[in-house]
Amino acid sequence: MENEITVLALNAIDPEGRFTGLPLSVSCYYYGGKQWELQKEFSYRTDEGGTATVRAGFEFDFASVPRPLWWLYPPTGLQDNPYGIAALVHDWLCAHRKIEGEPIGFSRANDVFLEIMLYLKIRKTIAYPMYWAVQSPWGWWLWQHRKPEDIIP
Repeated sequence: MENEITVLALNAIDPEGRFTGLPLSVSCYYYGGKQWELQKEFSYRTDEGGTATVRAGFEFDFASVPRPLWWLYPPTGLQDNPYGIAALVHDWLCAHRKIEGEPIGFSRANDVFLEIMLYLKIRKTIAYPMYWAVQSPWGWWLWQHRKPEDIIP
């Protein structure tokens, strides 16, 4: 089968103006929706005041939801629970490992993921299980075993 190209724009309520680049504009270029590419730079200002800026062209997979659950929790998020926005920033932090040039660790990347979900008012029954999943030993193992060439300078 040929690759399908899907364009998606995600938007969210941003009462404090913490995001730059909404609506989030991405395109999918692998058949089946596995890999997405950010079309324009996207930023989030954290509670601590640092700004995580995801560069245009970044490739990511949104939320790593097991495929059998995609009908209930699609990786891109839901209209009233746009956790896909938090997943993008989390994927970037796991690959770049910095906020404004300052190195961050595993737990900080995961804490920002949860922070964004709570800021977006994602249902807590979705936000906390997703946070616990990335904060799990499996998440730690993935963080530790990322290939050096896959870390974005």
